[in-house]
Amino acid sequence: MIVLLAPGDVAADHLVELDAEETHHLRVRRAETGMELELRDGAGLVGHGRLRWAAKKALVEVIDCFHRPRPARLTLAVGAGDRERFAWLAEKAGEVGITDLQPTITALTSGVATRVRAEQVEKLRRRAREAIKQSGAAWAPEVHDAVSLVQLPPAPATPDERRWLADPRGDLAPSRLGDEPVTIIVGPEGGLTAQERTVLLEAGYQPLRLGPHVLRFETAAVVAAAAVGLARERGARRGTKGGTRG
Repeated sequence: MIVLLAPGDVAADHLVELDAEETHHLRVRRAETGMELELRDGAGLVGHGRLRWAAKKALVEVIDCFHRPRPARLTLAVGAGDRERFAWLAEKAGEVGITDLQPTITALTSGVATRVRAEQVEKLRRRAREAIKQSGAAWAPEVHDAVSLVQLPPAPATPDERRWLADPRGDLAPSRLGDEPVTIIVGPEGGLTAQERTVLLEAGYQPLRLGPHVLRFETAAVVAAAAVGLARERGARRGTKGGTRG
């Protein structure tokens, strides 16, 4: 069973108190003193521990632990027009290697009643972090505050950075990638306006085709992340650093 610790300084032989949510989960599972647990904190920690009950408190005696390095950056900026479907995406993000998930307000989502709002972002963060208990990932995706699409394009891309815009008119992802940072923008249902698309293309985003059909935004985001993950794996097996550009 995997339990989540609060990010912080944790080392072998530490005794760490679990929060109320993790404590409740262990009570529901009827976990007993002495049970061995896998440990994660969503910020690279991987370890093992042993459960202790002290009255109503759940404590973990840390047996061993280490930190895995943060994976190569993969940012998905996604039109946040439906908060329930975006919450599903936040849950799946860690499974497919998304390191940064950026809810994005576009022309077609700004007036949608069900869009992701500022007060809901913390819930998305919790959902993304909870999901690593199933996947076993060491790092939880970072869910950022929602921003307008026009605020996204930063300074010109660095030479090794990939910027893609999900677009059925684009090219397929390269077959191999290295560990260069990748940012992919996925529009909402109904797509982006011509003006939004122009701004992104001028900022260096290249159209990326994800398949033969039009995909819902959460599906497109997962497909895009999976394509990058597989390309990086092929690149690593070839021992490449920068991959084949395409």
